[in-house]
Amino acid sequence: MKCFVISPIGKPNTPEREHADDVYECVIQPALEVSEVTGRRADHVKDVGRISEQMFDDILTADFCIALLAGFNPNVFYEIAVAHSAGIPVILLCEKGVTPPFDLKDERVFHYDLSPRLIARGENPKALSELIEHVRKLDGRRRVPFGNNLAPLGEGATAAPGLQVRQENIAAASTWTSLIDGVRRRLYVCAFGLTGWKGIKGMRESLVALAGRDCEIRILTMDASNPAVPMMVNPDISSTAVEAMGSRIDSSREWFKEIFAGLPNVGVRAIKRGAALQQIIVADDTVSWSPYLYSVNTMHAPRIDIDSTSPLFPVVLAEFQTLWDANAG
Repeated sequence: MKCFVISPIGKPNTPEREHADDVYECVIQPALEVSEVTGRRADHVKDVGRISEQMFDDILTADFCIALLAGFNPNVFYEIAVAHSAGIPVILLCEKGVTPPFDLKDERVFHYDLSPRLIARGENPKALSELIEHVRKLDGRRRVPFGNNLAPLGEGATAAPGLQVRQENIAAASTWTSLIDGVRRRLYVCAFGLTGWKGIKGMRESLVALAGRDCEIRILTMDASNPAVPMMVNPDISSTAVEAMGSRIDSSREWFKEIFAGLPNVGVRAIKRGAALQQIIVADDTVSWSPYLYSVNTMHAPRIDIDSTSPLFPVVLAEFQTLWDANAG
């Protein structure tokens, strides 16, 4: 799972920054490590001038957030509101003896204690990790904690014959393992790099189990040497440099090859001819299709879920097959 830590940052060497760092290093980080969760805070982003944009991306793609209420920072409350609007679970942290604002009293709040004795005993991370396990049991389910029957941000869809159009391609990590666990006959994936799948807990096991069911599996990702790669990466949006991106997508493909080594009905190919101009996931008789747009991060591109009754289904399937055949050998 992925966690984004919402926290006041403050300038270096200020009491606000020192307190935020103490809570992160003594409470949050140890709990994330014990729970095998990847986490980061906004100031961990190295792209100067892009912290706010990356912060929103991190919130909306996190499986859950941990929010530090120290000082009742208005930016923290705003970021909590963003997470709540998307239905993303938030664990609130407040120092022992401090009462949170009235509109958060009904939320689940963990009161940490930075006294040396409790830090030495590891009491804070232990208690926080228990709350993280409660979040894990939600299995990716999202709920807006205000209003009646409101759909989480990014989950609005409009119906059309054989397809659903979703405004954004945001999905929790568990969404992908659940999709794979439900496949029975074929899984075809065409994507720029699929670099995120490698870090999803349980993904390796789900893929191995899928191959063990005699399912036909095809993985197709861009080759780092493909001249289209640097042209597809918008440096004003991507948080990863083009050079690093190339090594990441090749490393991800090698990870898939290692998982499927020696298994029948499985193929992993690099796109050296043509380009993955869209993410295509064929799961039995349904397709999830999302275009790669230069103007927005992939997670904010629209996603169209297509079933076999739609005239778009054979069109998208043919696009995958053409790229697959063009990059044989």
